[in-house]
Amino acid sequence: MDTVFDGPVVIVGGGIAGLVSAQLLLEAGCDVTVIERDDVVGGLAKSFSYDGFTFDVGPHRFHTENPNVKAYLDRVIKGDGTLFPRRSEVYFKGKYYRWPLHPKNLLQLPKGLAAKSFVDLGINNFREYQVDSFEQYVLRQYGPTLYKHFFEGYSRKFLGIEPRDTHPDWAKVGLNRAIIDDKMQMQNLTQLLKTTLLQYNKMEIDFLYPTKGMWQAWQKVRAEIERLGGRVITGTAARIQGANGRVEKVFAGDEEFTPSVVIWTAPITVATRQLGCETPNLPYLGMLLYNVCIDGTVPRDYQWCYYGADDLVFNRISIPKEFSTATVPHVGATGLNVEVTCMKGDERWKHAERLSDWVVDDLIKVGLIPNRRVVHDVYVERVEDSYPIYHKTYPADLETARKGLANFPNLHLAGRTGMFWYNNMDHSIENAMQLCKKLLRDAGKAEIEESELASGTAA
Repeated sequence: MDTVFDGPVVIVGGGIAGLVSAQLLLEAGCDVTVIERDDVVGGLAKSFSYDGFTFDVGPHRFHTENPNVKAYLDRVIKGDGTLFPRRSEVYFKGKYYRWPLHPKNLLQLPKGLAAKSFVDLGINNFREYQVDSFEQYVLRQYGPTLYKHFFEGYSRKFLGIEPRDTHPDWAKVGLNRAIIDDKMQMQNLTQLLKTTLLQYNKMEIDFLYPTKGMWQAWQKVRAEIERLGGRVITGTAARIQGANGRVEKVFAGDEEFTPSVVIWTAPITVATRQLGCETPNLPYLGMLLYNVCIDGTVPRDYQWCYYGADDLVFNRISIPKEFSTATVPHVGATGLNVEVTCMKGDERWKHAERLSDWVVDDLIKVGLIPNRRVVHDVYVERVEDSYPIYHKTYPADLETARKGLANFPNLHLAGRTGMFWYNNMDHSIENAMQLCKKLLRDAGKAEIEESELASGTAA
């Protein structure tokens, strides 16, 4: 097979963007090597397995309106997946509410809170807000009542920084990621009310999930990469070296590569440090996963639920068997994937195991389990670089990083951590397709379209 470039394409990071890029470029005739620091591929979409239980890194599932992404997923999943309607909830003031809101939830809201929210609906358009922070954005969009009682506390708890110090992009992308359905409008109280009333006869959107867990999809992609002649090196962090206006060397352990192109999906700040560029303030949030194995069932059947109360240690819980029953060892068992955010190296990160009892106590508090006796095991996993933290200054800091890395034109950024972009899996696949199309076009294959990349006919 003739190679498209004059040297190998080296992809740093074996997450979604890296793996998809590798497969698509191999199918187009490139020489590709993927370097992944973890022992398994998948990045933030990998899975953990213990005693017949499977847990992902949070509630992952596929949903897209992009026909090219759909075509690619059809190739990867190959019918070995489950389709299910969305069931997500929010735990608010001691009660569970469907999310996005259903009309019957309006009757559950405390009367005073509901009344104040409707007053906000009437007068908020007459208020003026300087929309330069998460706080101001949500105040303008939802009003002071909902901001104070839900959004303010959840954002502070999740990110660990004050909403007034958080860029409004965190609200824009965060709310879109939480809602998922692009047809739903929830950007202010008027839209919230309209969308809620429309839920009466609305069919829930369907999600697609690999039968045995997310790891199944990425193991298939890895196998295809290797079948096509590509390499996947795991358990080794990559190091890049730049000179003469390009990335000249990539190191993986004792191996050395001279790349034609480098696709970087690791944290952008690592690239700036390794290439001697100015490294701005672009931090990433860490996450602790408490994968709880339950002997029995739980009274909720949501796929995931948000928990914003300050007196609860966790932010979100997902139930893997509500995605696929193959993620539990037998019908009567339940896994709970409990998320706690922190910063890598802080006290929670260093002593995560000490929080296990607190997690179990709070599971009892929110009514998911009756007592400690039903808990078979709690497995703790530390996940680095899970979310970009959008400080108010992040656009300028990100531009500084990009300008520095632009001095190395054979280096291309991709994925959530590489682009400092809060995206979903479907967006990472789309990002990989767009990047591969650009690289192949620049290499002289201008006729290649994303539909050809999606179907595997780009050679």
